[in-house]
Parts: sequence; structure tokens; C-alpha cells
Amino acid sequence: MIYHWDIRTPPAAQDRFRAGIDDAIILPLVLIALLARTLYRAALLIVPLAFDFVFALFLRMMTLPLLVAIVAGDAMAWLSKRLAGLRPLPEAAHNARRDRVDRDWSALRQRMSHAAVATAAQGLLQGRISWVFQTCRALSPRAALLVIAGAMLWLPVSAGISIAMHAVLLAKATSWPAWAQLLHPLATVIAKSKLLVLPAYPAAWPQARKHAWVQAAFRGMHRLAALDRIRKTAHRYRQTKQAFAQVRDRLQRAASFVWRIFSSANRCLPRIRSGAGFRRNMR
Repeated sequence: MIYHWDIRTPPAAQDRFRAGIDDAIILPLVLIALLARTLYRAALLIVPLAFDFVFALFLRMMTLPLLVAIVAGDAMAWLSKRLAGLRPLPEAAHNARRDRVDRDWSALRQRMSHAAVATAAQGLLQGRISWVFQTCRALSPRAALLVIAGAMLWLPVSAGISIAMHAVLLAKATSWPAWAQLLHPLATVIAKSKLLVLPAYPAAWPQARKHAWVQAAFRGMHRLAALDRIRKTAHRYRQTKQAFAQVRDRLQRAASFVWRIFSSANRCLPRIRSGAGFRRNMR
């Protein structure tokens, strides 16, 4: 049985939360909670952009060696056609060989294009995400909790590995060969790989929440939420949130009113100038 909890304050109990000395501690906590909520919502907007950036960087890293392979393939196709022309064969056989080389290389070249690689990588990524959700759905609560713990542990580990790689490469830039500096993009991909484990959280959570430890944490939070100070803090949080929403709406209306005034003034200014010029001409 999954335990649910709610800290909403009943309407009858809201009158008990009068101003007191404890508000000196509650109000700063409420402001910090509102700031954390704002940062969380901003992070929800930034994470898809960062994921798109990592995906584009991954495509660039994949297409760079493919570009080199395409150039080498063009050279090999040209060389093979030239070498085929040196052999003592009939003209029809030479033409057939050149046409076959052009046809085979053109088909392979299309598969190595940036659009083809992007489509294949996107399909592979979507397939992996679907596999993650299907696999995590079949996990036991303990295994799902370990998956979430491993994903959370990878966040600092990936950052540490990336920072260490960048630091070592910069420190050994003069003593190591020049090609070693090409490992900087690899360190960047390792740092951004934390975004690739994000699907593990929503995929494993439905099973992980059934674990006894998670249910015990829910029960402890429910008991904590039943305290008067916590209910008062929740009530002050809702009051502060409503106050900020009202201030935001008033600022939006004021900005809209000022914008309409400026727009009307900009439309009327040419008419005023034309009227003044007409009066000067009449004099």
C-alpha cells in the first residue's frame, strides 16, 4: 500500500495562524522556498535546451570522423575509377565499372550524411529511453531505488571526471602530444552525460516509491506535516505566493497601461507635428 500525504491547511484551522514571533523565522524560510521553486521551474525550462545542446554536440563529434571518411571515400572512389581505366578492358566494361563505383559510393555517402546520422541517432535515443522505461517498470522496489541512487551519484562523479580531465590536459599541454587535446570534447560529453541519466528518475520512481524505506519517509513527512509550525509555514507560503502573484499581475497591468500610453503618444505625435506645420504654412 502506497502512503500519500498532504499538508494543506483546513479552512477552519487557518484562523489559528496569527502573527507571532515565530514568523521571524518562518518568513525567511518561505522566501527561500519560493526562490527554490522559481529556480526549479527555470531548471525545467533549461534542461531541454541543455539536452538539445548535448545531442547536437554528440552529433558533431560523430559527424567529424564521418566527414573525414567521406573525403577519404571520395578520394578512393576517384582513384579506383582511374585505376580501372588503366586496365586493358573494353570501353563498355570501363563504363560499367565506373557506374557501379559511383552507384555504390553514392548510396554509402547518403547513409553517412549529417541528416541520416541525426535521424539514426534520434531513433536510437528514443529507443533507449523507451527501453529504460520498460526495464525500470519491471524492476523490484529495491532495484529501482538503487537505480535512482546510482543516477544521483553519477551527477558529482561525472562532474569530477570532467574537471579532472580538463585540468590534466591543460597541465600537460606542453609535455603531452598535440592530439591529446582532442580529449577535451570527450571530457565535455562526460560532464553533460548527467543529462542522459535523467529518464532514470521518472522511469524508476513508480517502483522505488513502493520500497519500505520510501514509505517510512512518507509516513515521517506526514507526521512532520501534522505539526502546527509546519502547517503555519505552509499557510504562510501560500499567502506569500498569492501576494507575489497579485504584485506580478498589478505590475503587468501597469506595464500594459504605460505601453498603451506610449503607443498612443507615438501615433498622435506625427499628427501634432503635421498640424503645427500646416499652421506655420498658413501664416
